Amino acid sequence: MLKRAVIYGLAFGSLSASMVLIFLMNELYRQRNWLSALPMLANIIIVGVGVYLFIKGSMKITMEKPLTLGKALFWSLIVGLFASLVNVGTYQYIQNNKSNVYQTYISVQKEAMKNHILADSNILQTDKAVKIQEAEKSIDENFDWGSFARSEIQMSLSIALIITLLVYLTNSKR
Repeated sequence: MLKRAVIYGLAFGSLSASMVLIFLMNELYRQRNWLSALPMLANIIIVGVGVYLFIKGSMKITMEKPLTLGKALFWSLIVGLFASLVNVGTYQYIQNNKSNVYQTYISVQKEAMKNHILADSNILQTDKAVKIQEAEKSIDENFDWGSFARSEIQMSLSIALIITLLVYLTNSKR
């Protein structure tokens, strides 16, 4: 079962990581439309489909003991974990080896935040410079690979948990 979980996690994680590459390498973050959101939405859907196929396939395999909800949850979380680790590796690769792409990504985020603060009429002019410095510091802290890893792992594990519960409970009613 471990081998199946790792294979599913790596396969669907690789497909999901391609969405991260598409998003960052094609600079889709510069646009604010539905097309730029597709890779990030596909990232969620791909992990969900991978977990769905893993659980459905595991339920059809003949085993010595039947697949319990606990085992299904554990193995689907392993699939989600491996999928998220592939995404984290991809993000770290871009951060370390494609530094021009990563720096462009960060500078676009900082510029958007700066424009937002400057356009906000509720902030006093004297406070805007301080707010901009705080926002830039926050972006530097929250866009490193550790923060990305934390959010990616949480997302993948929660998707795996929800999909497993839905698939297992609908199949156990039959």
